[in-house]
Amino acid sequence: MADSGQTPETPTEPPPPPVPDWAPTPRAAAPEPVAPQSAPPSAPPPVPPPDPYAVDATMRLIPVPHIAPPAAPAAPPVEHAPAPAPTTQRRIGKYIVQRELGRGGMGAVYLAEQPGLGREVAIKELILSAVADPVALKRFMQEAQVMARTSHPNLVQVHDLEQIGDANYIVLEFVRGKSLRDSLNQGVLPLPQTFAIMHGVLQALDYAHKRAIVHRDMKPENVLLSDEGDVKVADFGIARLMDDSGAGSTATKTGTTVGTPQYMSPEQVASSKVDGRSDLYSAGIMFYELVVGQPPFTASDADGPFTLMAKHVQAPPKPPSVHRPGLDMSLEEVILKSLSKRPEERYQTGQEFDDAMIRIADRLTPGWQRSLQPGADLSKMVPGATPYPGAIPAMAGMPVMPSASPMPAQPVQSVYNPTPPVRPVAKKTSGCLGVIAGLLALIAVIGALLAAFVH
Repeated sequence: MADSGQTPETPTEPPPPPVPDWAPTPRAAAPEPVAPQSAPPSAPPPVPPPDPYAVDATMRLIPVPHIAPPAAPAAPPVEHAPAPAPTTQRRIGKYIVQRELGRGGMGAVYLAEQPGLGREVAIKELILSAVADPVALKRFMQEAQVMARTSHPNLVQVHDLEQIGDANYIVLEFVRGKSLRDSLNQGVLPLPQTFAIMHGVLQALDYAHKRAIVHRDMKPENVLLSDEGDVKVADFGIARLMDDSGAGSTATKTGTTVGTPQYMSPEQVASSKVDGRSDLYSAGIMFYELVVGQPPFTASDADGPFTLMAKHVQAPPKPPSVHRPGLDMSLEEVILKSLSKRPEERYQTGQEFDDAMIRIADRLTPGWQRSLQPGADLSKMVPGATPYPGAIPAMAGMPVMPSASPMPAQPVQSVYNPTPPVRPVAKKTSGCLGVIAGLLALIAVIGALLAAFVH
């Protein structure tokens, strides 16, 4: 093949990679010696040591970024049921309200929980209509002050006070149980339980009266019976301090009747100044109702409350034995004394009232102190016999005296006679005849003596 006379093209080498600015300047490499073609290669030429400043060596020092493998496709999201929206809880201050317990004339009562302690409390508030009345507000705040000054096992304790805006709250001890009214609605209570309830009430009143506190609204609704057998007197909302001479002492004014007509004392009806003996009268009404099954004074809805008030002032109560024949006479005396119209004729202190009742309770129903405890055996607390065997029946309210000679025991029953007995008027004719007969007998004796002297 003929030569074209053109030099064959030598393949060009690719250009070297660019050198970064931070890399050192490379030195010129020394030319390698060309070995003569005639001399056969006897040994491989020596390999020079690597140049630390060579570009390829420098490039090996550059870190190569790690390329993560492609991620697997994400799984489809699992659909969950939507979370329930948090329920809104009503709070009164720091207390969580659970439910409403009831409403009364002064306000509503709620069952609440105290966070941190986990304690159940009863919170009493003023209803809106009562908040607008400054007198009702003062009475309510006075209840808090009165109860805060007391600490007794038979009184509902005060834990805290809350005032949120125009609303006022009092945090009370929560008594799990029922009221005495609930028990009375189920029927007449056994006599041992009657003594135990009255004992707790009288002890609470005696404690309060010694601290110049008058309840002014004693009734079965304000007596609580716990499931553990405790008796608690509650609701001093309309109580009045007997030493309330300060600026805020106008909650109960002269001429204002405060209380429940069924249990009001005569002096409370007359709106005069009352003291602890007024509460003892109301306690006597409760005692009467517990023993008999009904209060001593009643009135229909058509009569109205003023009829009851008039009976407290004027009408004498029927003896309890009229409704409950065979009732112990000494027990009847205690009840009637507590219902005296004049305060000075009643028991003067709660302790005096309680002592008189305890003497009868110990004799009639031994063990009455345990009658309210859960599982108490009331059959072992059998009422005793008539206090005075062979006693002569007496008028209602009068002490019974034993007879001179023993007689068979007979049931004692009082007769209701509200009008005082009238003494019979002696006939004048019988009196004149007696005088004439006496004179004739005297003349006859004188004549006999004269005849004997003459002979």
